[in-house]
Amino acid sequence: MSNTEQLVKRSRKVAFMDISTTSIANFLRMTKFTEISKSKNPTEYSRSYVDEDGEVTDVTGYSEEISYNFDLHVGNLVHEKLVDITDNEKTGADALVRILQVDFTKPKGSGYEARLRTYSVVPDTEGDSTDAYTYSGAFRKNSGFTVGVATISDDGMKATFVPTAEVEEYPVTFVVKDSVEETPIENAKITVEGESYLTDATGIATVYLASDTYSTITVEKTGYTTQSNVSVTVSNKATLKEILLVEA
Repeated sequence: MSNTEQLVKRSRKVAFMDISTTSIANFLRMTKFTEISKSKNPTEYSRSYVDEDGEVTDVTGYSEEISYNFDLHVGNLVHEKLVDITDNEKTGADALVRILQVDFTKPKGSGYEARLRTYSVVPDTEGDSTDAYTYSGAFRKNSGFTVGVATISDDGMKATFVPTAEVEEYPVTFVVKDSVEETPIENAKITVEGESYLTDATGIATVYLASDTYSTITVEKTGYTTQSNVSVTVSNKATLKEILLVEA
């Protein structure tokens, strides 16, 4: 029997970024990057049962992050998009990008298996090399991912994407109040799978999550006792979760 194992080169898994400013996607290959490395950052739930020896662990969720580093090239539209976000210190929706990750080791018809996800751009350092002007940072998960098929242009620089399955996400509205006066608490920090959100003046923060049970949510605010391991179950509908914080 012949050995069919084959080494997968790093260049066989390629990322494309949507640089369009309209509703029509324009996925360009992310070139001249010296690093595009992915961390899944799984959330674990560990416990011990009285009738069993040792501890058991389940993975309850993921908070994907992609570290990036690139040598700035004039005329590179992907670089220009990231530099604009970094230099102008953009936040919120203005700091979101859509990245299409294409796996050339998995052909599908005339294209390849691909996953599309929206990320928040979290810049870090720039200009720390004497040879080229560099930018670094991380893309952090901001949505579920959509699975589909990517078709690549003849020169390998552009991609089109046809979705086949989407991981649905649903709104979870957290309402944080003072436990005694039941007044809303502004700027309370809610952390879900490594991603943090702040409540507004009405004590509300809305987060979009995939259907699952989240049992390690942290809610904190200066002057109040931090609540850890807050739990919420997300199904196929909007969810409301009220949290009362006790003054420290």
